[in-house]
Amino acid sequence: MDEVVKKVAALGLPGVILVITMATTGFTGAAAITAALAALGGPAGMLGGIAVLGLTGLITDALAKVGLEDFLTEIYCQRRQTEAHGKLLEEIESLSFFDGDMRDRLKTTVTDGCGCATVVNSSSTDDANEAIAILENVPGMTRAHHRDFISSHPIMRLRDGTVVRTWKNPVGVDHVFLGDRNDRMIYGGFVGWIHSEGLQQALTRIRRDFT
Repeated sequence: MDEVVKKVAALGLPGVILVITMATTGFTGAAAITAALAALGGPAGMLGGIAVLGLTGLITDALAKVGLEDFLTEIYCQRRQTEAHGKLLEEIESLSFFDGDMRDRLKTTVTDGCGCATVVNSSSTDDANEAIAILENVPGMTRAHHRDFISSHPIMRLRDGTVVRTWKNPVGVDHVFLGDRNDRMIYGGFVGWIHSEGLQQALTRIRRDFT
């Protein structure tokens, strides 16, 4: 998954258009590239090569596994590390494919890193980073989407003001989030049922060592 995200992110806007075109039309291979070029309004050399033709198969697999929004979130998580955030925000705003809610969530991904695997930035504290490291070591820990952050409830506050929040989704899957002093998500993950005990042990350790 990381490989295809990096390859699509390297294409920039043409890569995003290609992904959206494939998700919304069902096209693959050369047909997807042709449709993406039409959406771009003209030729784009980066979409014309054999390498990109091979990439469409990887994109199809990724869309089947995670869906369009989660795939785009990962792409923008990658791009925000190397591209100007203002440019990415203008790009997202200009794309008519998105509904308002998805557009807003992708903008939050760009500005705050919401939805990215681990959002450690200049505002992240040592305590928060150590808590994230503990959570990342829980078996089965998987990235949680930032849209679920709002559904979570605070269970503890660390010494540095970081808030630990949890949520159980409708099918009983345990989620954990960390929010900063401004209530912005800096980390989110979830574990399957068989790893719930490991998550609880990690939360107990965080409470003991950082509150």
